[in-house]
Amino acid sequence: MVGKSTTATLPLIVALTGWLSGCGAPDSPRDLTTLQDSTATVDILESSTMCSNCITTERVVALGDTAGPGYINWSRYVTVDDSGNYWVGQQQEGVVKVWDAEGRFLRQIGRRGDGPMEFQRPAPVRTDSEGRVHVFDLDIGRETVVNADFSYYSDRSVYPGYAHLAVPLAEDGRYLLNMGTSRAGLVGIPLHIVDVSGVLHSFDRMAGLDAQGSSPRVLAVDRQKRIYSAHPYYYLIQIWSESGRRILGLRGPRLNEREPSREPSSPDNPPRNRMYAMQVDDQQRLWVVSSARKDDWQDHMEYQVMPNGRTVYGPVDDDMKSIFEMRIDLIDLASGSLIATGRHDALVEAFVGDGLVVETVENERAYPQMVVWRLGFDANR
Repeated sequence: MVGKSTTATLPLIVALTGWLSGCGAPDSPRDLTTLQDSTATVDILESSTMCSNCITTERVVALGDTAGPGYINWSRYVTVDDSGNYWVGQQQEGVVKVWDAEGRFLRQIGRRGDGPMEFQRPAPVRTDSEGRVHVFDLDIGRETVVNADFSYYSDRSVYPGYAHLAVPLAEDGRYLLNMGTSRAGLVGIPLHIVDVSGVLHSFDRMAGLDAQGSSPRVLAVDRQKRIYSAHPYYYLIQIWSESGRRILGLRGPRLNEREPSREPSSPDNPPRNRMYAMQVDDQQRLWVVSSARKDDWQDHMEYQVMPNGRTVYGPVDDDMKSIFEMRIDLIDLASGSLIATGRHDALVEAFVGDGLVVETVENERAYPQMVVWRLGFDANR
């Protein structure tokens, strides 16, 4: 079984006694900070004060015009600069587009290509202490730094090769990449810490979960540079040090009754729930966003004949909101306990700033837009 605990030292065994057997709140508060360097996997327990209506959601702004340069395509590669502008990577065009905090389109940056200020699959990832925005090209492994006035500052090659996701490790030039590699001994390991010198550490091979190569991961990094990774279809969060040493595993509720497979959806094989995004806030709480299939999902599914003649079982009018809603969990990392959980209609896909998440929608005229939401916690609700 994935995430199975292995032999631990005697103090660790004593510390874990009684924690792994129950599903409710622990009899006494547990402190997972004592489990550093552990090989353990512990269950996320429900706090005795767990709240089901304390998660707040606020619609912040919608990005995207109906035509012209402000038109937006799907993207999960977004960051917010110090002025509140949204920088959105547009892989279809090989450019970065910028909207202000009010949703007004400002400008396009770059063009498709391999030269300076040219991109293949641009992913804006962070703003540095000088207000410059760092854009990581996931296809060619290059970081481009853009000044606050949108002019070119610098670029550097970090690591060549296709990546699903790039997450900066503070401002020291290292990146955490979720990618495949053909290097001997590393095939099947999806996470790599890299800098200009190459791969520094590779880790997170999970036997039984991954096909050959790079399986997508949901990733987060906290201010102490601890790394949080999870396979999208398993609520099993692995916590790693910045050098790729495993610290702990946190196991949440089962996302799907059936194991993931390549079988098409059917009444007996429902569309799969999955984890989409994680973020650690300043209070060392882990936000986890995943989809949750609705009880009446079958009422909104139908068999459809595709242009190639293949028959598929899918949502009516491709309306995924009739099938899924979003589950938002808030976990106290010190105790590994669920503080709050909530549901929301928005099907968000990524965190793009502190507490900010994005959802791709169609407006009333069927044009794509990106809606920014703010997640919060109100213990007094």
